[in-house]
Amino acid sequence: MGWSIDSTQDSTLVVNALDMAIRNRRPEPGGIVHADHGTQFTSWVFGDKIRSAGLLPSFGSVATDSTTR
Repeated sequence: MGWSIDSTQDSTLVVNALDMAIRNRRPEPGGIVHADHGTQFTSWVFGDKIRSAGLLPSFGSVATDSTTR
């Protein structure tokens, strides 16, 4: 686990939290990093950081409202 605090929710915030998690947990290559679809998590820099650590990105599916079908 990692965390970061800032006045904005941007890719720097989530990369800092990911860096902390990698330093503290030392995950094995092939580990999965799950995130939501927010722009900070789908940014190139966040995905690149995940892959450069040997980890795999995972994003949950977006829920659909059954009443709009």
